[in-house]
Amino acid sequence: MKTLCLPITVNRTWCKLAALTAGLGLLAGCVVMSVYPYYTVKDLTFDAGLAGRWAKPGTPNEFWEFTPVAGKSYFVTTTENSETNHFDGYLFLLKGTRFMDLCTTNRDDFRQLPLHMVLQLNRVDNDLKLAVLDYNWLEKLLKAKPGTLRHIVVPEKPLETNSGNMYYLTADTRDLQKFILKHRDNTNAFTPIGELKRVAQ
Repeated sequence: MKTLCLPITVNRTWCKLAALTAGLGLLAGCVVMSVYPYYTVKDLTFDAGLAGRWAKPGTPNEFWEFTPVAGKSYFVTTTENSETNHFDGYLFLLKGTRFMDLCTTNRDDFRQLPLHMVLQLNRVDNDLKLAVLDYNWLEKLLKAKPGTLRHIVVPEKPLETNSGNMYYLTADTRDLQKFILKHRDNTNAFTPIGELKRVAQ
């Protein structure tokens, strides 16, 4: 499968998110972004117990907050000190594993695509475990086996060939789901954020 290199306008909030939530153990670099969502309507589920604020012990200024809204969705806020990001979150179930699709609401203008990221999510009472699809792992995989999953390669600075590239998934939802199910138990593919505790409802 041929990969494309296109100078498109993308949302850089994702790299900011990774840096801002480093205290939560998310990622040191960027996160995996997809043009298509990871869920279909029939996959959606809802967990009323997810509502509230979650953080690692001793880090009250670094937290995830889930606010239920209509239609089996959540308004998700991630905060570290004074930096905050907001997402539309959709909890979905695939063969017994719960995932959440996050789509940023921090888009600066109409040219930026509503890109998606995916988390694995496991809640037991007041304990919450999250794991995010790892960008570095995926980049290495796609470089070695480009046909694994449809994607495009976009220069960070289109007119500068040495600026580095970003990988964006363009696979449809069905193929995305097959991919995350195949790798759901791979801790290199899904990097644990760590165990969060409920700190407020």
